[in-house]
Amino acid sequence: MTSEGHRAAGAGAVPGPEWCSVRFEPAGGPGDVPAIVVQERVRLSDTDSSGLIYYGAVTAWLTRAQAELYLALGLRPCGLGPWPITPVVNANISYHAQLGLADPYELRAWVDEAGTTSLTIAFEVTRAGTRCVSARMTHVNLDPDTHRPAPLPPELAAAASRQR
Repeated sequence: MTSEGHRAAGAGAVPGPEWCSVRFEPAGGPGDVPAIVVQERVRLSDTDSSGLIYYGAVTAWLTRAQAELYLALGLRPCGLGPWPITPVVNANISYHAQLGLADPYELRAWVDEAGTTSLTIAFEVTRAGTRCVSARMTHVNLDPDTHRPAPLPPELAAAASRQR
């Protein structure tokens, strides 16, 4: 679909602010792994000159979903409880269908795999049931003092163990 098709399809049907929400629910996969679900719409800052999503904007969506997942699992930012230092060591993002300005989308994120010191978060972005983006990001948990790999916080390890 061209960017003109996106504009025409969105005319008069642009979702309002009530569309933007975050909820925590089972991912629907094996063992009903807990997943964060972000409902949002494509914003102007997420697009390039064609009106379609800019590939780099998706990384920010994934980072937001990761933070929402950590919060939903009970982790808290500094001073309010434990917040893991989990830098990305591998990212794989695939684009399957177009998303354009003002298109509503749903982003799901869940802990897909966990080892002793690392975890992989899986992501899926859909629009009206059509998969638009899929991604996997592997993170390594670091000790806050030494910045060396350290065991995962129990909240993250438990989220992954629910699927096994």
